[in-house]
Amino acid sequence: MPIVNLSIVPELMEGDRDAQYRQISAGITDAIVTSTGAPAESVHVLISEVSDERYAVGGTLLRNVRER
Repeated sequence: MPIVNLSIVPELMEGDRDAQYRQISAGITDAIVTSTGAPAESVHVLISEVSDERYAVGGTLLRNVRER
């Protein structure tokens, strides 16, 4: 069973996050099915939200980068 772990910084998203997560999950599932031949029912997509207070780029927390 393919398992895909995806981390997303929700503060960087705009709009209906639930709808976006559904679309992202469907797209990832389609890509796995197409590339491996695995049945869609066996593809698991785990979406983790990571706060911009817990995500750093170049040693600087993303929240601080965005405040500039």
